[in-house]
Amino acid sequence: MAKIHVVMNRKGGVGKSLISLNMGAVCADVRGPRPDGQPHVAVASADPQGTALWRAARLAEQPFDILDISDDVENIALLKRLPYAHVFVDTPGWAEIDPTTGRNPLGEDKYGRILRALLDQADDVIVPMMTEVDCYEATWQTIEWVLKPLGVPFQVVINNWAPAEGIAYVEGTRGWCEKHGYPVAQTVIRRYRVHTNATKVVTQYNNNRVELQAREDFYRFALEHGLRGAESRLPAQAGADTEAVQA
Repeated sequence: MAKIHVVMNRKGGVGKSLISLNMGAVCADVRGPRPDGQPHVAVASADPQGTALWRAARLAEQPFDILDISDDVENIALLKRLPYAHVFVDTPGWAEIDPTTGRNPLGEDKYGRILRALLDQADDVIVPMMTEVDCYEATWQTIEWVLKPLGVPFQVVINNWAPAEGIAYVEGTRGWCEKHGYPVAQTVIRRYRVHTNATKVVTQYNNNRVELQAREDFYRFALEHGLRGAESRLPAQAGADTEAVQA
C-alpha cells in the first residue's frame, strides 16, 4: 500500500511543486526501481496550474512516475492502491475561508473536494513556508483550520531561504513555529538558482560546490522526514479546540 505524502500550504509560491518533485526524486534514488525496472515512487499533481507537470516535462529523464490528478476527485480514494511505495502530492493554494463563518475552509468547489479527498488518504503533510511575515498567517490557517481538526500528522519545513539575508530570519520563523507548537524540520531548504532553472531534479545536479549544497538540503530533509521526522510530526489531534473541516 502506497504511503501518501501531501505537500500543502494555503499560500501559493512557497515551493510546493519544488519540494514534491525533489522529495520524489530523492526517495526514488534511495529506494531504487522495482524488479521490472519501473519506479517505486510517483509524484502526483493536484494543482490545476500544473507546475509540477510542467517541471517534470522539462526533465531529460524522470526518476519517478508523474500523475495528473487535478481533475479526478473520484479516483483519489484509490491512490493508496497504486503500485508505488510512496506518492508525493503537489497541491494548489486556495482562497481564505474562515471556518468560524460555518463554511468549509477548503471551499466547496472541485479543488476543495480534491484537497479534502487527498487529506483523507494522507499519511502525512509537509507544510512549506518561507521566512516572510506574509507567509505566517496562511500557514497558521492551513494548520489550525484544516490539518489539526482532521488529525493529519504534519511537519513544517522552511524553504527558499537566502543565506545572505542572515540566520535571524530562519530563527524568527522557527521561533514562530515553536511558539505555536508546530513541528518544524531542522533542515532548511536554501535558495539556489539551480532549483529555479527547472531542468533537473536534485539527484541529477552536477558535482560542483553549489549544486552539491543544493542537493544536500533535500537529502537531509528526506532523511529527516523519513527516519526521524515521523517521531516529531504532530500526532493526530482530531477534536482539537479548532473548527473542524466540514465533511
